[in-house]
Amino acid sequence: MATVRPFQGILYDPKRVDLSQVVAPPYDVISPADQRRYYRQDPHNVVRLIAGEVRPTDTAEDNKYTRAAGFFQHWLADGILRQEASPGLYVYGHQFVDPISGHDRVRQGLLGVVELEPFGSGVLPHEQTHARAKADRLSLTRAVVANLSPVFALYEDPASAVGPIIAPAMAEPPRLSITGEDGDRHTIWSISGAERFHGLAEVFRTSRLYIADGHHRYETALNFRNKQRLDHPDAPPDAAFNFVLMLLVDVADPGLTILPTHRLLHDFERFDPALVSRLGSRYRVTPRPDRAALLAAMQKDVPSPFGGGQGGGHRIGMAVGHMPSPSGGGHGGGYFTVDIARAAADDPVSRLDVSVLHREILERELGLEPAELESERYLSYSRDVGGLLDRVETGAGQAAFLLRPPAVSDVVAVARAGQVMPQKSTYFFPKPASGIVFNPLAADIRIGPA
Repeated sequence: MATVRPFQGILYDPKRVDLSQVVAPPYDVISPADQRRYYRQDPHNVVRLIAGEVRPTDTAEDNKYTRAAGFFQHWLADGILRQEASPGLYVYGHQFVDPISGHDRVRQGLLGVVELEPFGSGVLPHEQTHARAKADRLSLTRAVVANLSPVFALYEDPASAVGPIIAPAMAEPPRLSITGEDGDRHTIWSISGAERFHGLAEVFRTSRLYIADGHHRYETALNFRNKQRLDHPDAPPDAAFNFVLMLLVDVADPGLTILPTHRLLHDFERFDPALVSRLGSRYRVTPRPDRAALLAAMQKDVPSPFGGGQGGGHRIGMAVGHMPSPSGGGHGGGYFTVDIARAAADDPVSRLDVSVLHREILERELGLEPAELESERYLSYSRDVGGLLDRVETGAGQAAFLLRPPAVSDVVAVARAGQVMPQKSTYFFPKPASGIVFNPLAADIRIGPA
């Protein structure tokens, strides 16, 4: 169901720049401190394109979007960036250290362009998107007229047909080999040849795509395409704006890694000091002596009379600060695991730990309304479990709720069911780097057949 095609990408010229100094993570994980560091790191760092600085003097004619377009065109004119002479695809090997196990892992994917279609049959989401992020990315795409970062999607290849097609290309020396500042290694091989293109296209033609990361970028590409179709009604179906740059990874790739995103409750006036005892009356609440014991317990499977899914039963980790009691004195906090039996439900979303946390604890026990969860007024999110526990211990947070990550199969099941997970439920790690290859979208560019 997916139409995957080669494209004439735009790449940094490794003779003109140090590639390790110009790549960066996607915009949505670049903090203000990261942005400043990347700006200092190299005058051609991709941050100037994907997450440019906002200035007090910005106007409609001079802002982060127009400056990104200016950088992009100037770097092309100066030879810092060069467009490929012919269409191609790229194998992207990403070597990294798993932050939970500490082991080296490698994720392998294919960079190409995919024909855009609305979410529904061939391309499936698993998360909700938000208007503000899409508006930002659309303004950038309109200014630069290019995909600057790939959408990260999963595909199904039950016959393992992709491997033999790309193996000959990977037997050759890589096109690029980049070691980032974080120690991650990005290795890129070029794929050429009509026979290989056709073989890969046939494999993807029978697969649906599941968006792992980049939902906003995909919907932005759809919105950009729709506007371009209005502006260029005579453009053919193979016009470049009908496609989007994607990193495609097999759902069975052993390097696929999802990290949990934990929750911190803070400044919540309705916080009930009897939370732990109330949960204990309904579920199995087990005190843990310290944070190390809590983290160790979060790695264990939980038996459930219904079995299956995310380790059988549900397990939520909880750290609670010292809570004042309405009658005076205080209610001691501590570390706990909350085990909840899995309900016999066909709904793949309800079978997730994160859904049980939101439904049974945040909404039912704490009384948080869906709108309050959406606004993040009382709840913040982080993958830094140590930092969250520190905040609870120092009183900066009232309680931390720790989660186990969903499995890749959980993500696929939710997408297949046409559902979406609660916000910030998945974090595929690591993010593919921005700056490996760009995909130009000018109306006169054509995407050829496979």
